[in-house]
Amino acid sequence: MVKVMVAIDGSEHAVRALNDAVGLFGRDADYALVSVVPSSMLASIFGSAATGTSTQGGTGSSGMPLVPTPDGVAAQSDQAYGYYRTAQRQAATTAGVTAAEIIDEARPGKRRIGAAICEAATEHGADVLVVGSHGSSYAGEAMLGSVSQFVLHNAPCPVLVSADD
Repeated sequence: MVKVMVAIDGSEHAVRALNDAVGLFGRDADYALVSVVPSSMLASIFGSAATGTSTQGGTGSSGMPLVPTPDGVAAQSDQAYGYYRTAQRQAATTAGVTAAEIIDEARPGKRRIGAAICEAATEHGADVLVVGSHGSSYAGEAMLGSVSQFVLHNAPCPVLVSADD
């Protein structure tokens, strides 16, 4: 059975990529959905989670910068991961498939989104990797486009880029 990994960022392009994969490989293929929390989202979590609920950051009433608390960072991180879990489940439901769910993090200066997708494909033994031609992530950072270009040149397996209609 072919192992198909599809990058999911919550965009319509990613859902279309999964639907295209299902059209090519069928509903019985072994699907895995991979999402990567962008480093810009992680930076905002660490820079703005002082109260546990704020996503704006800034200063407290004394004018002093807010310092992230462990509870605030955990709440913001849970929100980011929750977004991608929901996006993956909705995409799988729309496509009518059961899929493993993988969520990873890009790390500033160390590993970008495309590299994380390629590493996930290696770790999970993907036979083919499917990405949308472009899309955007929860944090507004372009996920696919430059990412799909990176994946095309660095993936450990064949890559299918799903184009817009």
